[in-house]
Amino acid sequence: MSMDPGRAAQRSADSPRLLREINDNVVLELLLESGPMTRGRIGEHTGLSKPTVSSLLTRLDQRGLVTTTGVVEGGPGPNARIYAVNPRAAYVIGVHVEQHLSVAGLATLTGEVIATHAVEVPQRRESAPVDEMTAAVDGVLAQAGLPRSCVNRVVVATPGVIDPVTGHLRHARHIKGWETPGLTSLMIETLGIPVSQGNDVNLAAVAEGLLGAAKDRTDYALLWLDRGVGLGIVLDGAVRTGAHGGAGEIGYLPVPGVDHPRVDRGAPGGFQQLVGGQGMRVLARRHGIRAAEPAAIVTAALTSGERGEAFLSELADGIALGATAITTLLDPGLLVLGGPVALAGGSRLLEKVVTQMRQASFVRPQIVLSTVHDNGVLHGAIEVGLQTVRRQLFGDH
Repeated sequence: MSMDPGRAAQRSADSPRLLREINDNVVLELLLESGPMTRGRIGEHTGLSKPTVSSLLTRLDQRGLVTTTGVVEGGPGPNARIYAVNPRAAYVIGVHVEQHLSVAGLATLTGEVIATHAVEVPQRRESAPVDEMTAAVDGVLAQAGLPRSCVNRVVVATPGVIDPVTGHLRHARHIKGWETPGLTSLMIETLGIPVSQGNDVNLAAVAEGLLGAAKDRTDYALLWLDRGVGLGIVLDGAVRTGAHGGAGEIGYLPVPGVDHPRVDRGAPGGFQQLVGGQGMRVLARRHGIRAAEPAAIVTAALTSGERGEAFLSELADGIALGATAITTLLDPGLLVLGGPVALAGGSRLLEKVVTQMRQASFVRPQIVLSTVHDNGVLHGAIEVGLQTVRRQLFGDH
């Protein structure tokens, strides 16, 4: 099979440029992962020659992607400059949309979160998503003293199913207005910044793999327990969302002991009714536990003696039903229990869940608590934004 002469000539002409871009990308990724280092150390880690490293560092400095952070003194030769990725070369904002508020976080290119800002939305029936996002973005930028023009991307995390074809949000009636078609485009137009949207639990699963208990794992699942329940599935290193965006919507899992809900008429699913916020409140009243929010209920149970122990055991039985279904169907190498309820319950709730699962299934993955304690959803949104921006700036070959 012959190659078109024009294409061959273009490929040949582009080869030096392509090689430079690959080398630049390798060095930038090295500095992000390993931190600041000298030109000599960069050469040792990459195998690139000193002239090549010098040339690419000059290019990256001219593009504003690297900066010098100091010098190494006392050596036999001239003082060696220490190079690092320039954190101010790009900024990303993540926004976590919850039932009563939205929380925005502003991060530099190196991943440092330099400001956060919360926008309260006490009445969702009166909410206006574009105004909400404008307030969140402008609020966090005001804290950092930066204009919108500095921001390279905004990633918004919401509950519900995001259609992979249209990008529209579905099954999120409790955050009024967010199911409006074309909402993302309207936010882009209003903010003047690229905006993308992701499922909250899927983004939390990304954070767990980069920063938490699933770090360096390529196959794991995150079971999120809060007012709502959800599942983030990562297989072969990629988040799986399914053909219709609904993979991981475990709240709709039918479970024994729960009447068949009419989800086609807006009812929550069986597993959601069993261990979600409403089900937990019913269970708490039955055991004499007094608290309103799911995490607070669990916290109260931990200090309520026999009543609390009975509540935790029954809650664990319910959680284990869904968790066993997950591990039986997916057989992940790791199952992480995350979200406010799991973290509030800690090792006591975890042990009860594991005991029930061991009795119900022969599939026995490692089961652990999340270690991303500070808003894993927000961190996941920021990390996905950073991955996109770094690909754009560094090149993705």
